Amino acid sequence: MVSQTDLHFHLLPGLDDGPPSLAASLELAELAAADGTDRIVATPHVRGDFVTDVGELEELTRSVAAEIARAGLSVRVECGAELGHEMGGRLSQAELELVAQGPPGGRWLLVETPFSGLDEGVAEALDELRDRGFGIVLAHPERSAQIFGRCAPVLAEELARGTLLQINALSLLGVHGDLSRWNAIQLVAAGQAHVLGSDAHSFVRPPALTAGRDAAIEAGLPRSTADRLIGSAPLRLLERGLVPLPVPLSRRRHGLVAA
Repeated sequence: MVSQTDLHFHLLPGLDDGPPSLAASLELAELAAADGTDRIVATPHVRGDFVTDVGELEELTRSVAAEIARAGLSVRVECGAELGHEMGGRLSQAELELVAQGPPGGRWLLVETPFSGLDEGVAEALDELRDRGFGIVLAHPERSAQIFGRCAPVLAEELARGTLLQINALSLLGVHGDLSRWNAIQLVAAGQAHVLGSDAHSFVRPPALTAGRDAAIEAGLPRSTADRLIGSAPLRLLERGLVPLPVPLSRRRHGLVAA
């Protein structure tokens, strides 16, 4: 069994649309451990309709990690977030650092792809985050219906800027619908799926990295490559980080990115 690292997991209780209680958090952690996951980044939604004060996240993560260890589960839990792109302009550098991953010089943020798609406003927000020193990992781009339509030019530019894509395992399994599954398969087949994440929320949306890996293999990905999507690739992001590329002057507009 591949040792799995999950970069996208709504594990913290009572904060967003994830587990409502500590007991539910422990049950999700137990499912993840049984699936072979031994390292989880807890990523509650940080956006206007959920968490806006990130100051509480570190202590809550420590508390949940302690309960998981007390339950005898060998699962390491780290503090992170699924950041709404619009929050970059609302959070201080220290607050962004609190939910970023990677070592100094390679810090990166998991940023939610809006279901409405990628547009110039999102791209400018991502440029601002890069300008502040953070690499970008886009969460579940396949769940945007227009990712291969009107969003394709922005996606191509993001990939050229060094942005990485995190695909949901459940998308490959069809849980998020036929279109999300098709989009996910296309990204996997094109080699543009850099890591798989569970985006686990509940028993309805459980941790399923192994099943997602198997679905990627069924879609034509070599087993060794599929294994990397849930093993060495996410681990490398945590251990070695992601270095952001400089923002071109042509993208510094509307005052969103400091000149």
